[in-house]
Amino acid sequence: MLRLYKKYGDCFKKLRNQKNLGLSYFSKLGIDRSNISRFEHGKCMMSFERIDLMLEEMQVPLAEYELIVNNYMPNFQEFFILELEKAEFSQNRDKIKELYSEVKETGNHLLTITVKTKLGTISQTEVKEIETYLCNIEEWGYFELTLFYFVSDYLNVNQLELLLFNFDKRCENYCRVLKYRRRLLQIAYKSVAIYAANGERAKAENILEMTKKYRTVGVDLYSEVLRHLARGIIIFNFENAEVGEEKINYALETLEEFGGMKIKEFYQKKMEKYLKKSI
Repeated sequence: MLRLYKKYGDCFKKLRNQKNLGLSYFSKLGIDRSNISRFEHGKCMMSFERIDLMLEEMQVPLAEYELIVNNYMPNFQEFFILELEKAEFSQNRDKIKELYSEVKETGNHLLTITVKTKLGTISQTEVKEIETYLCNIEEWGYFELTLFYFVSDYLNVNQLELLLFNFDKRCENYCRVLKYRRRLLQIAYKSVAIYAANGERAKAENILEMTKKYRTVGVDLYSEVLRHLARGIIIFNFENAEVGEEKINYALETLEEFGGMKIKEFYQKKMEKYLKKSI
């Protein structure tokens, strides 16, 4: 673990020196120079939120920093997940099967199970395995968030509630970073849909309320469209089906305008399982 800490610290120090910045430069962010020094020497790990703040001050994108940490090679897991999501959005089952064969050969067990969520071949034993894995990790990174997001389609309400327990605490260090925040919101809005589909309006509304603080950090169009879909599902199932349908259709049209017909069709199909009556 200390070796990993040192790698992050070394890369940060390299960037800081390239910018000719002293350790005290970041004191205006409330970050003590002694903590930065310990981080750079691999004696501790700094939260990603603080790292992102300092990188932002140096005008260095987090993605560039991560690329340096990975020796200028894309992170395999994240690249693979991106390819998997692209195949899912385009409803390219053959591509998903190809990815499954590819990752199975690497021996990456959890990533293999992740692909099975998209093929619909995941077993309840494997769902339980992911649930146990996530419950045993105090702070979730991007991969853990993705695991939760992908497996949530196969969780019952009790399992979902268990994983949402302490959700804020497990993810609080990442909400400033767009890709993490987007994944957090994807999980939240899907949870809203699952709760609403199971008649749990109060729980669905509580999750929507929780997302407000993430949205104050920053919003993006895709996440906002998902919020409108989630709110439309609540309205459709508990208030007025016609008004809910209008809100859902507006969100779907927005997805089509900015993401194309395939992504609209993807979410349109998802709506069928969340609505108490077909629209």
